[in-house]
Amino acid sequence: MQKPQHFRRSMAEIGVIAAFLLAPVWLRFGDFLPFFSRLYVTRFVLFIPLIWTIFWWLLAGAPGIRKFAESKLRALWLGVLLLLVIWSFLSQSWAFVRVQHPEVAATAALQFGTAILFAAALACLQVPPAKVISALVFGLVWNSLLTLLQARAGGAIGLTALGEFPYNALTPGISIVRAGEITFVRPFGLLPHVNLLAGFLMVSLLAAASWLVSERRWRRILATCILPLGLYALLLTFSRAAWGGVFFGGCLLLLFGWRKLRQRQMLILAAITVAICVIVTIVFVSQYGDLLSARVGTGEEGIEMRSISDRIVFMEYALKAIGQAPLTGFGIGNFPWRASFYLQFTFYDLRGDNVHHVFLLAWSELGTPGMIMLGIAVLSGFFAAVRMIRATHNMYRIALASTFVALAAVGWLDHYPYTLLHFQVLWWGCIAAALSPPRNPALSATPADLSPNTLTEAKIPV
Repeated sequence: MQKPQHFRRSMAEIGVIAAFLLAPVWLRFGDFLPFFSRLYVTRFVLFIPLIWTIFWWLLAGAPGIRKFAESKLRALWLGVLLLLVIWSFLSQSWAFVRVQHPEVAATAALQFGTAILFAAALACLQVPPAKVISALVFGLVWNSLLTLLQARAGGAIGLTALGEFPYNALTPGISIVRAGEITFVRPFGLLPHVNLLAGFLMVSLLAAASWLVSERRWRRILATCILPLGLYALLLTFSRAAWGGVFFGGCLLLLFGWRKLRQRQMLILAAITVAICVIVTIVFVSQYGDLLSARVGTGEEGIEMRSISDRIVFMEYALKAIGQAPLTGFGIGNFPWRASFYLQFTFYDLRGDNVHHVFLLAWSELGTPGMIMLGIAVLSGFFAAVRMIRATHNMYRIALASTFVALAAVGWLDHYPYTLLHFQVLWWGCIAAALSPPRNPALSATPADLSPNTLTEAKIPV
Protein backbone atom coordinates (compact mmCIF):
# COMPACT_ATOMS: atom_id res chain seq x y z
CA MET A 1 0.00 0.00 0.00
CA GLN A 2 2.99 2.30 0.48
CA LYS A 3 4.07 2.29 -3.14
CA PRO A 4 0.81 3.71 -4.59
CA GLN A 5 0.75 6.41 -1.90
CA HIS A 6 4.39 7.29 -2.59
CA PHE A 7 3.57 7.59 -6.30
CA ARG A 8 0.62 9.86 -5.59
CA ARG A 9 2.71 12.07 -3.33
CA SER A 10 5.35 12.30 -6.04
CA MET A 11 2.71 13.32 -8.58
CA ALA A 12 1.44 16.00 -6.22
CA GLU A 13 4.99 17.28 -5.67
CA ILE A 14 5.50 17.56 -9.43
CA GLY A 15 2.41 19.77 -9.51
CA VAL A 16 3.86 22.01 -6.79
CA ILE A 17 7.10 22.62 -8.67
CA ALA A 18 5.23 23.16 -11.95
CA ALA A 19 3.04 25.79 -10.26
CA PHE A 20 6.05 27.80 -9.09
CA LEU A 21 7.62 27.50 -12.54
CA LEU A 22 4.43 28.86 -14.15
CA ALA A 23 3.84 31.65 -11.62
CA PRO A 24 5.46 34.33 -13.86
CA VAL A 25 3.55 33.21 -16.97
CA TRP A 26 0.15 34.73 -17.86
CA LEU A 27 -0.61 32.08 -20.47
CA ARG A 28 -4.27 31.11 -20.96
CA PHE A 29 -6.29 28.64 -22.96
CA GLY A 30 -8.79 30.00 -25.42
CA ASP A 31 -12.53 29.44 -25.48
CA PHE A 32 -12.04 26.66 -28.03
CA LEU A 33 -11.50 24.13 -25.22
CA PRO A 34 -15.02 23.03 -24.25
CA PHE A 35 -13.99 21.24 -21.05
CA PHE A 36 -12.91 24.52 -19.42
CA SER A 37 -15.45 26.56 -17.51
CA ARG A 38 -16.42 30.05 -18.59
CA LEU A 39 -14.97 31.29 -15.31
CA TYR A 40 -11.89 33.30 -16.24
CA VAL A 41 -9.53 31.74 -13.71
CA THR A 42 -9.97 28.21 -15.08
CA ARG A 43 -8.39 29.16 -18.41
CA PHE A 44 -4.95 29.88 -16.95
CA VAL A 45 -2.32 27.27 -17.71
CA LEU A 46 -1.26 27.74 -14.07
CA PHE A 47 -4.65 26.45 -12.96
CA ILE A 48 -3.77 22.94 -14.19
CA PRO A 49 -0.84 22.21 -11.81
CA LEU A 50 -2.84 23.67 -8.94
CA ILE A 51 -5.74 21.28 -9.52
CA TRP A 52 -3.25 18.49 -10.27
CA THR A 53 -1.55 18.99 -6.89
CA ILE A 54 -4.80 19.12 -4.94
CA PHE A 55 -6.17 16.06 -6.77
CA TRP A 56 -3.15 13.82 -6.14
CA TRP A 57 -2.82 14.96 -2.54
CA LEU A 58 -6.46 14.12 -1.81
CA LEU A 59 -6.18 10.86 -3.76
CA ALA A 60 -3.25 9.87 -1.54
CA GLY A 61 -5.46 10.42 1.50
CA ALA A 62 -4.31 13.96 2.38
CA PRO A 63 -1.00 12.70 3.81
CA GLY A 64 0.82 14.83 6.33
CA ILE A 65 -2.22 16.66 7.66
CA ARG A 66 -1.98 15.09 11.14
CA LYS A 67 1.66 15.99 11.55
CA PHE A 68 0.98 19.45 10.22
CA ALA A 69 -1.77 19.98 12.80
CA GLU A 70 0.49 18.97 15.70
CA SER A 71 1.43 22.62 15.94
CA LYS A 72 -1.46 24.76 17.18
CA LEU A 73 -0.07 27.78 15.38
CA ARG A 74 0.09 25.96 12.04
CA ALA A 75 -3.40 24.57 12.63
CA LEU A 76 -4.65 28.10 13.35
CA TRP A 77 -3.09 29.37 10.12
CA LEU A 78 -4.71 26.73 7.96
CA GLY A 79 -8.01 26.75 9.83
CA VAL A 80 -8.44 30.52 9.51
CA LEU A 81 -7.57 30.41 5.80
CA LEU A 82 -10.13 27.68 5.17
CA LEU A 83 -12.75 29.71 7.07
CA LEU A 84 -11.84 32.71 4.91
CA VAL A 85 -12.38 30.58 1.80
CA ILE A 86 -15.83 29.54 3.06
CA TRP A 87 -16.67 33.18 3.87
CA SER A 88 -15.53 34.18 0.38
CA PHE A 89 -17.87 31.67 -1.24
CA LEU A 90 -20.73 32.80 1.01
CA SER A 91 -20.14 36.41 -0.05
CA GLN A 92 -21.47 35.51 -3.50
CA SER A 93 -24.97 35.62 -2.03
CA TRP A 94 -24.68 39.32 -1.16
CA ALA A 95 -22.18 40.45 -3.82
CA PHE A 96 -22.84 43.87 -5.34
CA VAL A 97 -23.29 42.61 -8.94
CA ARG A 98 -24.58 39.14 -8.03
CA VAL A 99 -27.60 39.54 -10.33
CA GLN A 100 -26.01 41.14 -13.39
CA HIS A 101 -22.62 39.39 -13.18
CA PRO A 102 -22.62 36.43 -10.77
CA GLU A 103 -19.43 35.12 -12.38
CA VAL A 104 -17.40 37.98 -10.84
CA ALA A 105 -17.66 36.74 -7.26
CA ALA A 106 -17.70 33.10 -8.37
CA THR A 107 -14.39 33.47 -10.20
CA ALA A 108 -12.74 35.35 -7.33
CA ALA A 109 -13.92 32.82 -4.74
CA LEU A 110 -12.84 29.82 -6.83
CA GLN A 111 -9.47 31.44 -7.48
CA PHE A 112 -8.79 32.14 -3.82
CA GLY A 113 -10.06 28.74 -2.70
CA THR A 114 -7.84 26.95 -5.23
CA ALA A 115 -4.75 28.89 -4.12
CA ILE A 116 -5.40 28.11 -0.45
CA LEU A 117 -6.04 24.39 -1.04
CA PHE A 118 -2.82 24.30 -3.07
CA ALA A 119 -0.94 25.90 -0.17
CA ALA A 120 -2.49 23.40 2.24
CA ALA A 121 -1.42 20.48 0.06
CA LEU A 122 2.09 21.92 -0.28
CA ALA A 123 2.46 22.34 3.47
CA CYS A 124 1.14 18.90 4.36
CA LEU A 125 3.15 17.16 1.63
CA GLN A 126 6.26 18.66 3.26
CA VAL A 127 7.79 19.59 -0.07
CA PRO A 128 11.47 20.42 0.57
CA PRO A 129 11.91 24.21 0.57
CA ALA A 130 15.08 23.77 -1.51
CA LYS A 131 12.98 22.57 -4.45
CA VAL A 132 10.69 25.59 -4.28
CA ILE A 133 13.74 27.85 -4.13
CA SER A 134 15.25 26.17 -7.21
CA ALA A 135 12.05 26.76 -9.21
CA LEU A 136 12.05 30.44 -8.22
CA VAL A 137 15.75 30.87 -9.07
CA PHE A 138 15.14 29.41 -12.52
CA GLY A 139 12.33 31.92 -12.96
CA LEU A 140 14.61 34.74 -11.86
CA VAL A 141 17.18 33.91 -14.53
CA TRP A 142 14.90 33.87 -17.56
CA ASN A 143 12.70 36.73 -16.36
CA SER A 144 15.77 38.91 -15.79
CA LEU A 145 17.07 38.23 -19.28
CA LEU A 146 13.62 38.86 -20.76
CA THR A 147 13.36 42.13 -18.83
CA LEU A 148 16.67 43.35 -20.24
CA LEU A 149 15.63 42.45 -23.79
CA GLN A 150 12.24 44.18 -23.49
CA ALA A 151 13.81 47.27 -21.93
CA ARG A 152 16.31 47.48 -24.77
CA ALA A 153 13.62 46.91 -27.44
CA GLY A 154 11.24 49.40 -25.85
CA GLY A 155 8.42 46.85 -25.85
CA ALA A 156 7.53 43.26 -26.67
CA ILE A 157 10.06 41.03 -28.41
CA GLY A 158 7.67 38.66 -30.22
CA LEU A 159 6.96 35.94 -27.65
CA THR A 160 3.17 36.07 -28.04
CA ALA A 161 3.02 32.26 -28.27
CA LEU A 162 4.28 32.17 -24.67
CA GLY A 163 1.77 34.74 -23.49
CA GLU A 164 3.73 37.97 -24.02
CA PHE A 165 1.46 40.97 -24.51
CA PRO A 166 2.22 42.90 -27.73
CA TYR A 167 3.07 46.45 -26.67
CA ASN A 168 5.37 49.37 -27.43
CA ALA A 169 5.61 53.08 -26.70
CA LEU A 170 2.57 53.81 -28.89
CA THR A 171 0.25 51.31 -27.18
CA PRO A 172 -2.60 53.19 -25.42
CA GLY A 173 -2.39 53.05 -21.65
CA ILE A 174 1.06 51.46 -21.60
CA SER A 175 3.18 51.85 -18.45
CA ILE A 176 5.96 54.37 -19.06
CA VAL A 177 8.27 56.62 -17.08
CA ARG A 178 8.80 60.11 -18.52
CA ALA A 179 11.21 62.88 -17.63
CA GLY A 180 11.09 65.82 -20.00
CA GLU A 181 11.72 64.47 -23.49
CA ILE A 182 12.91 61.09 -22.23
CA THR A 183 10.38 58.23 -22.29
CA PHE A 184 11.09 54.73 -21.01
CA VAL A 185 8.68 51.85 -21.71
CA ARG A 186 8.61 49.63 -18.65
CA PRO A 187 9.04 45.87 -19.33
CA PHE A 188 6.20 43.40 -18.70
CA GLY A 189 7.89 40.00 -18.99
CA LEU A 190 5.19 37.42 -19.71
CA LEU A 191 2.73 39.17 -17.39
CA PRO A 192 0.07 41.81 -18.12
CA HIS A 193 1.63 44.60 -16.05
CA VAL A 194 5.10 45.75 -15.09
CA ASN A 195 4.28 45.72 -11.36
CA LEU A 196 3.55 42.00 -11.61
CA LEU A 197 6.90 41.37 -13.25
CA ALA A 198 8.55 43.42 -10.50
CA GLY A 199 6.68 41.42 -7.87
CA PHE A 200 7.99 38.13 -9.23
CA LEU A 201 11.54 39.48 -9.59
CA MET A 202 11.33 40.63 -5.97
CA VAL A 203 10.22 37.19 -4.76
CA SER A 204 12.74 35.24 -6.81
CA LEU A 205 15.58 37.64 -5.94
CA LEU A 206 15.05 37.03 -2.22
CA ALA A 207 14.82 33.30 -2.87
CA ALA A 208 18.09 33.29 -4.83
CA ALA A 209 19.88 35.03 -1.95
CA SER A 210 19.64 31.79 0.04
CA TRP A 211 22.07 30.16 -2.40
CA LEU A 212 24.88 32.39 -1.11
CA VAL A 213 25.18 30.12 1.92
CA SER A 214 24.60 26.83 0.13
CA GLU A 215 26.95 23.98 0.95
CA ARG A 216 27.40 23.44 -2.77
CA ARG A 217 30.03 25.74 -4.17
CA TRP A 218 28.45 25.92 -7.65
CA ARG A 219 25.27 27.33 -6.16
CA ARG A 220 27.17 30.03 -4.29
CA ILE A 221 29.03 31.03 -7.44
CA LEU A 222 25.82 30.98 -9.48
CA ALA A 223 24.10 33.17 -6.88
CA THR A 224 26.94 35.70 -7.17
CA CYS A 225 26.23 35.91 -10.90
CA ILE A 226 22.43 35.80 -10.73
CA LEU A 227 21.73 38.28 -7.95
CA PRO A 228 23.25 41.37 -9.68
CA LEU A 229 21.44 40.41 -12.89
CA GLY A 230 18.14 40.07 -11.04
CA LEU A 231 18.69 43.32 -9.16
CA TYR A 232 19.31 45.26 -12.37
CA ALA A 233 16.17 43.75 -13.91
CA LEU A 234 14.15 44.72 -10.84
CA LEU A 235 15.48 48.28 -11.01
CA LEU A 236 14.46 48.47 -14.67
CA THR A 237 10.82 47.90 -13.71
CA PHE A 238 10.78 51.21 -11.78
CA SER A 239 8.35 49.57 -9.34
CA ARG A 240 8.50 51.44 -6.06
CA ALA A 241 6.38 48.88 -4.21
CA ALA A 242 8.67 46.01 -5.24
CA TRP A 243 11.76 48.01 -4.26
CA GLY A 244 10.23 48.52 -0.83
CA GLY A 245 9.28 44.85 -0.65
CA VAL A 246 12.89 43.82 -1.28
CA PHE A 247 13.98 46.10 1.54
CA PHE A 248 11.58 44.61 4.10
CA GLY A 249 12.14 41.04 2.92
CA GLY A 250 15.89 41.61 2.90
CA CYS A 251 15.79 42.87 6.48
CA LEU A 252 14.18 39.61 7.59
CA LEU A 253 16.69 37.65 5.51
CA LEU A 254 19.59 39.38 7.25
CA LEU A 255 18.01 39.13 10.69
CA PHE A 256 17.70 35.35 10.58
CA GLY A 257 20.34 34.45 8.01
CA TRP A 258 23.51 36.39 8.84
CA ARG A 259 24.76 33.63 11.14
CA LYS A 260 24.89 31.27 8.17
CA LEU A 261 27.88 33.22 6.84
CA ARG A 262 30.26 31.41 9.15
CA GLN A 263 32.63 29.98 6.54
CA ARG A 264 35.38 32.15 5.07
CA GLN A 265 34.45 31.23 1.48
CA MET A 266 30.82 32.19 2.07
CA LEU A 267 31.83 35.53 3.57
CA ILE A 268 34.08 36.34 0.63
CA LEU A 269 31.45 35.45 -1.98
CA ALA A 270 28.76 37.37 -0.08
CA ALA A 271 31.01 40.44 0.11
CA ILE A 272 31.77 40.19 -3.61
CA THR A 273 28.06 39.86 -4.41
CA VAL A 274 27.17 42.90 -2.30
CA ALA A 275 29.93 44.91 -3.97
CA ILE A 276 28.71 43.96 -7.45
CA CYS A 277 25.13 44.81 -6.51
CA VAL A 278 26.25 48.24 -5.28
CA ILE A 279 28.06 48.82 -8.58
CA VAL A 280 24.97 47.70 -10.51
CA THR A 281 22.84 50.17 -8.56
CA ILE A 282 25.29 53.00 -9.23
CA VAL A 283 25.31 52.17 -12.94
CA PHE A 284 21.51 52.17 -13.00
CA VAL A 285 21.31 55.54 -11.24
CA SER A 286 23.86 57.04 -13.62
CA GLN A 287 21.94 55.74 -16.65
CA TYR A 288 18.40 56.55 -15.53
CA GLY A 289 18.88 59.35 -12.99
CA ASP A 290 16.33 61.70 -14.55
CA LEU A 291 13.73 58.97 -14.90
CA LEU A 292 14.41 57.81 -11.35
CA SER A 293 13.88 61.33 -10.00
CA ALA A 294 10.56 61.52 -11.84
CA ARG A 295 9.51 58.11 -10.55
CA VAL A 296 10.30 58.70 -6.90
CA GLY A 297 8.37 61.98 -6.98
CA THR A 298 11.08 64.64 -6.79
CA GLY A 299 9.78 66.09 -10.06
CA GLU A 300 6.31 67.13 -11.16
CA GLU A 301 5.70 64.73 -14.02
CA GLY A 302 1.99 64.42 -14.76
CA ILE A 303 2.08 60.64 -15.13
CA GLU A 304 3.43 60.12 -11.61
CA MET A 305 1.09 62.70 -10.06
CA ARG A 306 -1.87 61.05 -11.78
CA SER A 307 -0.84 57.63 -10.51
CA ILE A 308 -0.75 58.89 -6.92
CA SER A 309 -4.03 60.81 -7.16
CA ASP A 310 -5.86 57.83 -8.67
CA ARG A 311 -4.79 55.61 -5.79
CA ILE A 312 -5.98 58.18 -3.27
CA VAL A 313 -9.39 58.25 -4.93
CA PHE A 314 -9.80 54.47 -4.68
CA MET A 315 -8.65 54.48 -1.06
CA GLU A 316 -11.42 56.98 -0.32
CA TYR A 317 -13.91 54.72 -2.08
CA ALA A 318 -12.70 51.71 -0.09
CA LEU A 319 -13.26 53.56 3.18
CA LYS A 320 -16.69 54.64 1.93
CA ALA A 321 -17.58 51.04 1.03
CA ILE A 322 -16.41 49.82 4.45
CA GLY A 323 -18.61 52.41 6.12
CA GLN A 324 -21.63 51.31 4.10
CA ALA A 325 -21.22 47.55 4.60
CA PRO A 326 -18.87 47.04 7.56
CA LEU A 327 -20.07 43.53 8.42
CA THR A 328 -20.45 41.77 5.08
CA GLY A 329 -18.64 43.94 2.56
CA PHE A 330 -19.75 43.99 -1.07
CA GLY A 331 -18.60 40.49 -2.03
CA ILE A 332 -15.27 39.09 -3.11
CA GLY A 333 -14.06 40.49 -6.43
CA ASN A 334 -16.75 43.20 -6.43
CA PHE A 335 -14.88 46.31 -5.30
CA PRO A 336 -14.07 47.50 -8.87
CA TRP A 337 -17.78 47.38 -9.65
CA ARG A 338 -18.66 49.28 -6.48
CA ALA A 339 -15.97 51.83 -7.35
CA SER A 340 -17.55 52.21 -10.80
CA PHE A 341 -20.86 52.93 -9.07
CA TYR A 342 -19.25 55.73 -7.07
CA LEU A 343 -17.46 57.12 -10.14
CA GLN A 344 -20.66 57.64 -12.10
CA PHE A 345 -21.53 60.49 -9.72
CA THR A 346 -18.20 62.27 -10.29
CA PHE A 347 -16.27 63.91 -13.13
CA TYR A 348 -13.18 61.73 -12.65
CA ASP A 349 -11.73 60.26 -15.84
CA LEU A 350 -11.40 56.84 -14.24
CA ARG A 351 -12.67 53.29 -14.54
CA GLY A 352 -13.48 51.03 -11.62
CA ASP A 353 -10.38 49.37 -10.20
CA ASN A 354 -9.13 47.67 -7.05
CA VAL A 355 -7.87 49.81 -4.22
CA HIS A 356 -4.10 49.40 -3.97
CA HIS A 357 -4.13 48.14 -0.40
CA VAL A 358 -4.69 44.49 0.43
CA PHE A 359 -6.34 44.93 3.83
CA LEU A 360 -8.62 47.79 2.77
CA LEU A 361 -9.65 45.73 -0.25
CA ALA A 362 -10.38 42.63 1.84
CA TRP A 363 -12.30 44.77 4.34
CA SER A 364 -14.43 46.42 1.64
CA GLU A 365 -15.21 43.10 -0.10
CA LEU A 366 -15.44 40.65 2.82
CA GLY A 367 -16.35 42.94 5.68
CA THR A 368 -14.80 43.08 9.13
CA PRO A 369 -14.84 39.27 9.61
CA GLY A 370 -12.92 38.77 6.37
CA MET A 371 -10.36 41.45 7.20
CA ILE A 372 -9.80 39.98 10.68
CA MET A 373 -9.39 36.45 9.29
CA LEU A 374 -6.89 37.69 6.71
CA GLY A 375 -4.91 39.49 9.41
CA ILE A 376 -4.86 36.40 11.64
CA ALA A 377 -3.75 34.24 8.70
CA VAL A 378 -0.86 36.60 7.89
CA LEU A 379 0.34 36.84 11.48
CA SER A 380 -0.09 33.16 12.39
CA GLY A 381 1.61 32.07 9.17
CA PHE A 382 4.56 34.38 9.81
CA PHE A 383 5.06 33.31 13.43
CA ALA A 384 4.64 29.63 12.55
CA ALA A 385 7.39 30.07 9.96
CA VAL A 386 9.61 31.82 12.53
CA ARG A 387 9.18 28.89 14.90
CA MET A 388 10.15 26.45 12.18
CA ILE A 389 13.15 28.59 11.22
CA ARG A 390 14.39 28.60 14.82
CA ALA A 391 13.93 24.85 15.02
CA THR A 392 15.68 23.98 11.76
CA HIS A 393 18.01 26.94 11.05
CA ASN A 394 17.27 26.28 7.39
CA MET A 395 18.24 29.17 5.09
CA TYR A 396 15.72 28.14 2.44
CA ARG A 397 12.88 28.54 4.94
CA ILE A 398 14.25 31.94 5.93
CA ALA A 399 14.26 33.04 2.28
CA LEU A 400 10.70 31.83 1.70
CA ALA A 401 9.48 33.61 4.83
CA SER A 402 11.20 36.77 3.58
CA THR A 403 9.27 36.57 0.30
CA PHE A 404 6.04 36.34 2.29
CA VAL A 405 6.99 39.48 4.23
CA ALA A 406 7.96 41.25 1.00
CA LEU A 407 4.59 40.49 -0.60
CA ALA A 408 2.80 41.57 2.58
CA ALA A 409 4.72 44.87 2.39
CA VAL A 410 3.74 45.26 -1.28
CA GLY A 411 0.15 44.72 -0.16
CA TRP A 412 0.19 48.15 1.49
CA LEU A 413 0.78 49.80 -1.89
CA ASP A 414 -0.76 47.34 -4.37
CA HIS A 415 -3.45 44.69 -4.53
CA TYR A 416 -2.05 41.80 -6.58
CA PRO A 417 -0.98 39.53 -3.66
CA TYR A 418 -4.68 39.37 -2.79
CA THR A 419 -6.44 39.59 -6.16
CA LEU A 420 -4.40 37.65 -8.74
CA LEU A 421 -4.06 33.87 -8.84
CA HIS A 422 -0.34 33.85 -9.66
CA PHE A 423 0.54 35.93 -6.64
CA GLN A 424 -1.93 34.24 -4.32
CA VAL A 425 0.02 31.08 -5.14
CA LEU A 426 3.33 32.80 -4.41
CA TRP A 427 2.17 34.57 -1.23
CA TRP A 428 0.51 31.62 0.46
CA GLY A 429 2.63 28.95 -1.22
CA CYS A 430 5.93 30.42 -0.04
CA ILE A 431 4.82 30.70 3.58
CA ALA A 432 3.35 27.18 3.40
CA ALA A 433 6.74 25.82 2.33
CA ALA A 434 8.47 27.84 5.06
CA LEU A 435 6.28 26.63 7.93
CA SER A 436 5.71 23.01 6.85
CA PRO A 437 7.30 20.34 9.07
CA PRO A 438 10.32 18.61 7.47
CA ARG A 439 9.93 15.01 6.34
CA ASN A 440 13.10 13.92 8.10
CA PRO A 441 14.78 16.59 10.21
CA ALA A 442 18.13 14.79 10.28
CA LEU A 443 18.32 13.98 6.58
CA SER A 444 16.30 16.56 4.69
CA ALA A 445 18.66 19.48 5.39
CA THR A 446 22.00 20.04 3.73
CA PRO A 447 25.13 19.89 5.93
CA ALA A 448 25.19 23.68 6.05
CA ASP A 449 21.68 23.64 7.46
CA LEU A 450 22.25 20.98 10.12
CA SER A 451 22.54 21.94 13.73
CA PRO A 452 21.96 20.25 17.10
CA ASN A 453 18.47 21.77 17.09
CA THR A 454 17.78 20.25 13.69
CA LEU A 455 18.68 16.75 14.85
CA THR A 456 16.23 16.96 17.73
CA GLU A 457 13.54 18.89 15.93
CA ALA A 458 11.03 16.07 16.23
CA LYS A 459 11.09 16.66 20.01
CA ILE A 460 10.68 20.42 19.80
CA PRO A 461 7.11 21.74 19.98
CA VAL A 462 6.83 23.85 16.85
